[in-house]
Amino acid sequence: MPWNEPGGNGKNNDPWNGRKGDGPPALDKLLGDFFKKINNVLSGKKGSVPSWQSGAGSPRHIGIALSLIAFVIVLAWFIGGIFIVNPAEQAVVLRFGKYAETMQPGLHWIARFIDSKYLVDVQKIYSFSIEGDFLTKSSEQTDIQSSNPDQSKNLVNVELSVQYRISNPRTYLFNVVSPDDTIKSVAAGALSDMVGQMKLDDVLTTGREKLSSGVKERIEKVLQPYNVGLEVLAVTLRKVQAPNQVREAFNDVNRADQDKATYIQQAQAYASKVVPLAQGFAARTLADANAYQQKAILNAKANIAKYQALLQVYKGAPEVTKERMYLETMQNIFQNTSKVLVDVNTSNNLIYLPIDKLLTPVKNTEEETHVSN
Repeated sequence: MPWNEPGGNGKNNDPWNGRKGDGPPALDKLLGDFFKKINNVLSGKKGSVPSWQSGAGSPRHIGIALSLIAFVIVLAWFIGGIFIVNPAEQAVVLRFGKYAETMQPGLHWIARFIDSKYLVDVQKIYSFSIEGDFLTKSSEQTDIQSSNPDQSKNLVNVELSVQYRISNPRTYLFNVVSPDDTIKSVAAGALSDMVGQMKLDDVLTTGREKLSSGVKERIEKVLQPYNVGLEVLAVTLRKVQAPNQVREAFNDVNRADQDKATYIQQAQAYASKVVPLAQGFAARTLADANAYQQKAILNAKANIAKYQALLQVYKGAPEVTKERMYLETMQNIFQNTSKVLVDVNTSNNLIYLPIDKLLTPVKNTEEETHVSN
């Protein structure tokens, strides 16, 4: 049952409250008494110590006191050497001022006054910006320098942002005096060099990506021999402006380029829509032509075989075959007409016009053939 539990019949079960004068002594009082006793031992005062410490000024008790003091000092020294390296950090340890090791995240200990440590955040991303007016080639200047280079240069205002992080804490701390200032100076020089090799139109329009990537490559190339322990993550071109005198003209050029890109995209979209339809229609027409060709060839071969067979019959009985062919031809002709010819004794032709046949529309053989095809 816990002390001072509510509903305990009004009784206080705290063992320290039930005995007067037996409560736990305060921590500061204990420490004060401890140091007072040590002081008395060192000063040789016997009356201020308990009876069990008689003869406290003897060398034996002085040695005990010194041992206690030494123990406290060693304990404080040991505890002071414990430290924690955060997950995003690395600790560079020096022993007597010389590099010893690089500690990874976790709980570590170093010997105070012998070792020293530097905590470096290796995941933090640092950034800085560069803005200024830089000289660039004019639009008319070729790669070969003109006789008067000063007349073929133009100013352009560029703002650049560089992001980097610490990749090697040891080299970052000890290889270069000020690595952050070093990378800023290198970036400014790389930007000036890159802009000076490009034409003004390219810097303002289509060469922005080339400018950013070129500055990044130059920074990495210059920093590599120094081994500053920095890694360039990104170079972003924030702003590029033409001189004030021609800014409006270049804005018109940029708008025209944007309109050009828009029209090209629209044309490509229309072509991607129309071309497949035309290709499909052409493929269908070609397939129909091939089918008609095959059909015509097969019909021609069938007619050839039919006439060849009829030729053999004609050679055996020419008169009968001629009469049969005549009758079949006349039969095919009269099947498609509504007129009826009747042979009478007077040898005069009598035209018979049946009403039911006249009401039936005449079928056109050519139209039927075209429809069937």
